[in-house]
Amino acid sequence: MDLQDLHTSVFPYTPQLRSLMQQVGIASFAALARQANISSWQIDQLRRGKALALRVGAIARLSQTLEIPLDSLVAMFSADQAIHSARPHTSTNEPSSADPLVAPELAALQKEYQRLQRQIEQQQTAAFQSCQRAALERLEPLIEKLPTILHAIEKNPDFLAHQLVPHLRPLDQLLADWDVKSIAPVGSEADYDPQKHQLLEASSEAVQPGDRIRVRFAGYYWGDRLLFRAKVSPVPPRDPPAPIADP
Repeated sequence: MDLQDLHTSVFPYTPQLRSLMQQVGIASFAALARQANISSWQIDQLRRGKALALRVGAIARLSQTLEIPLDSLVAMFSADQAIHSARPHTSTNEPSSADPLVAPELAALQKEYQRLQRQIEQQQTAAFQSCQRAALERLEPLIEKLPTILHAIEKNPDFLAHQLVPHLRPLDQLLADWDVKSIAPVGSEADYDPQKHQLLEASSEAVQPGDRIRVRFAGYYWGDRLLFRAKVSPVPPRDPPAPIADP
């Protein structure tokens, strides 16, 4: 027996694995190990047709990296289930109830695969939100004052900066895309709510919840979370209308 024959007898499932790797653009076993976060020993087990000898997490990550349904991967690389290696891959990860591969080991793999998918989705969402949070913290001075600046400009059409307004609107669109919503328009009046309103330091008057205030600088919600409060000042009480004199 020459060296090639010996290698084939030890790793009879190497051609199938290389074929799957080629389909997803993975050039080497070392690259596969890195992308699937598994060891070279675990890859050798797969090449020997011992998929069920791998840990649940490892076979689930391989399934995702090679973009092949988990039950098909186990069937293709299980020596005692070689008859299933010729069946076409399906687009679902759910094994058929009539499939002889449905066993405690495969059921555990399927459960772990689904758990890993949920975990990856949660991690991606958390990473994206972390990026948004960092960007919003950097932009806070701008997004707090920008509505006030725009409000002042729009009230004075002759002001030269009026021409800048269209160029600043993309920031509003970015905030909308990130589900960042203003608490109230600048210049609007509302009942004072300390949960979402912050009195300006220059406001020396005592203000109680429910008193009328005017929004000076925008505050924002990020989804259902308060990003930062709107800065407000009290609205002076209006004089009552003068009584109408009798004729």
